[in-house]
Amino acid sequence: MNNPNVDEFLSSLKTFLKNYFTQYKIDFLIKTPKSLKANIHLNEKFFIAVRYNARNGRMDFALIQDNKRIFGYDNLKEWHYHPYKNPSEHISCDKPSTDKILYEIKKVFEDAK
Repeated sequence: MNNPNVDEFLSSLKTFLKNYFTQYKIDFLIKTPKSLKANIHLNEKFFIAVRYNARNGRMDFALIQDNKRIFGYDNLKEWHYHPYKNPSEHISCDKPSTDKILYEIKKVFEDAK
């Protein structure tokens, strides 16, 4: 199965972002046809770090508060999440949709701010 290219991934990401956040600014650190590194700024204290590699399908989503991860999902080796209140923990899970990830990030963001 082919992974979406960066533009397809980004288009999908923006669609879901609009469902959960009224204001955000995307800061592209790296954007090539095969890889994306971006920070999605929600306000002065919070951003979502998003990393995507189209070659191998690797994805990382981390909610960052004051430059520390407080929640996240990624598929290094296997899909897992880093729970709010204990983000150094790895809890295995089935592959989540981008919509589910952003929904959960929104819940944590609302609780943490």
